[in-house]
Amino acid sequence: MMATGTARTKRDRMLRARFLTVLTDAARERDRRQHLVPGSDCGREPAWVAHERETLLLAVNVIREQERLPEVTAWEIESVERLARGHHDYALKLALYCAELAVGERGRR
Repeated sequence: MMATGTARTKRDRMLRARFLTVLTDAARERDRRQHLVPGSDCGREPAWVAHERETLLLAVNVIREQERLPEVTAWEIESVERLARGHHDYALKLALYCAELAVGERGRR
């Protein structure tokens, strides 16, 4: 269900804040997840990277279910994460991109 006008702006802010909280909460486990695991690009990556992506994937799909949208894939979360990399406000960008993906405002590939 798409919101309009002021309601949409408020919803967008709330979703960004929600995903920033999800990411921040997941990041608290970084110290316990320093070991390497198989990465998505055939290499290895810290387990905390995989954990944060999985946590965001679950959170995005909860919203998508509420919006009656099909689930996104891990690849789509990785895709928006790559877009956020290198930004000085990485966490904010990633939260924004996940919020857009959650409500169908970011194109699926």
